[in-house]
Amino acid sequence: MTVITGRQFRANQSKYIRLAHSGERVILSSRAGYAELTPISEEDKKFDDYIHSDTFRQVADKAVKEYREGKGITLKCAEDVEKWFDSL
Repeated sequence: MTVITGRQFRANQSKYIRLAHSGERVILSSRAGYAELTPISEEDKKFDDYIHSDTFRQVADKAVKEYREGKGITLKCAEDVEKWFDSL
């Protein structure tokens, strides 16, 4: 485990990012407290890409329109969500 200050991190960002990607635990210490530097997973990246896509924007716009028209629906489980997405 490596504990660093904000100043150390700013001066050597690439070094600490490489350490985190190699599996080393990198803890950033500051007046606000402690935070851990961790790489994001491929699943996180895919989700981030999706929520910034045109498809997501279209789904969100449709949901807002339906809500404003009083056509809200209740989704109780993941299966309901999948069915709703398939209906788009």
